[in-house]
Amino acid sequence: MKDMVQFGIRIRRLRQQNHFSLRELGERSGVSYSFINSIENNRFNPSRETVIALADALRSADKDELLLLAGFAPTEEESLDGASGAGSVEVDDPEVSLFFKDFKNAPKERRDEMLRFWNFIKEQQMTRDPDSQQ
Repeated sequence: MKDMVQFGIRIRRLRQQNHFSLRELGERSGVSYSFINSIENNRFNPSRETVIALADALRSADKDELLLLAGFAPTEEESLDGASGAGSVEVDDPEVSLFFKDFKNAPKERRDEMLRFWNFIKEQQMTRDPDSQQ
């Protein structure tokens, strides 16, 4: 289930944290400022490509978090690139797909809990010694 209200609030907060006007974010992302305004005010739902463009333009944005709030599961490549900070890594894990399917269908409180868990896993991945066993 999408949480578009929270998505719009999060986009506005990130835009303000970066000291971007709607027009400036529009220029940086390639998304029209009027559409960004409509997203922030919960009038329109963005496409996956729009969410990614906004996340890329917003320096402090967590692309996975924004994708999840907008109802899209991050691809394994996008998630691993963000977590490891280096290159593409291939992972074939059906449980990852189940996690995102469960996330999409969960009530808001459960999604919040799952998002905290996802962020915890990403943090652990970033600090893990490459030579250590998982």
